[in-house]
Amino acid sequence: MKVNLLTIGDEILIGQIVDTNSAWMAKQLNLIGAEVNHIYTIGDTEKDILSAIDQSFEHADVVLMTGGLGPTKDDITKKTIAQYFQVPLEFDQGTYDRILKLFERWGRSTTEAHRLQCYMPANATLLFNKMGTAPGMWFEKEGKVLVSMPGVPYEMKYLMEKAVIPKLQLQFPGSPIAHRTILTVGEGESRIADRINDFEEALPSNIKLAYLPGLGRVRLRLTGRGTQQENLAKILDQEAQKLKAIIPELV
Repeated sequence: MKVNLLTIGDEILIGQIVDTNSAWMAKQLNLIGAEVNHIYTIGDTEKDILSAIDQSFEHADVVLMTGGLGPTKDDITKKTIAQYFQVPLEFDQGTYDRILKLFERWGRSTTEAHRLQCYMPANATLLFNKMGTAPGMWFEKEGKVLVSMPGVPYEMKYLMEKAVIPKLQLQFPGSPIAHRTILTVGEGESRIADRINDFEEALPSNIKLAYLPGLGRVRLRLTGRGTQQENLAKILDQEAQKLKAIIPELV
């Protein structure tokens, strides 16, 4: 399963907030064996959103979007998605009833903006959002999936954990992925690469080695993909031991 991540919001592009959503989603997707191809941050314009969706579907099976689902006029994600799929927006009474109950419980009144927020693209499968007023939306087209979620991190995380990841695992069963990381100190990455060149060349085709340099240290990350988690873990452990034996004084 190949995935693209889209975060929507001018506030990210001007540095007002940091996009933590993409990092969290990428980490969770990695745990289920998904491959994140690209991460885009785009502005709150129809043109940018439509272009990003088109580009994403060229490279990925799944596009996960966050942002732009609130009740204000600058939240245009739903309208733009409906335009992309060429479907109308339809009023969802269930979502509106839930918003009314929430505001009644809080002792506050709703506005016209909250009612307008309940118009959804006609082809959306709504995902219940316990943590906020805007549901997630799941779309399918020609075997590919687009999911739109609120940009509020705790709302996005709830939807990912409770709805999105379970549905993706059913629709795109993938191979397990696992990592082993070895922290080294005392040599730069080029010198380490020279010393372990033969080891790297002999790695199984499903195991990759990455060099992650930092100040005074280099992390060596072995990443493996396989069909059985138990066998994959065993192979990774064996390769990690081989690597340590070549540079024991640096580990």
